[in-house]
Amino acid sequence: MSRTTVERRSHARFPSQFEIEGLSGDGGAIARMVSHDLSLGGLQCSSSRDYKEMTRLAVRLLLPSDAAPEPVDVEAVVVRRREIPGASGGARFELALFFTSMTDVCRERIARYLAKQTAI
Repeated sequence: MSRTTVERRSHARFPSQFEIEGLSGDGGAIARMVSHDLSLGGLQCSSSRDYKEMTRLAVRLLLPSDAAPEPVDVEAVVVRRREIPGASGGARFELALFFTSMTDVCRERIARYLAKQTAI
């Protein structure tokens, strides 16, 4: 008998690579991150800093555009993390972030960006 996998995501994820800045709620140092995929509900990324699960972050997505990167500020929480080997031998961390708060304008910017990515 096979197990049935239940998809818990409310939004489809799309492969997307761009830079992200993250700042924890305790005022820690800014982490440089690179996204792997993105949806309207969250993203998966690799990070230069480790954050424990359930850490709240202020996140700035630097969405690529035709001109300069378009910054989009959201609030997120780390829902999954694991250590991964870094290219230079140092540790990096793979994080799954769930967006907990964003303005309607930010939601529209992300939706517009995702629409462009799916049209390619």
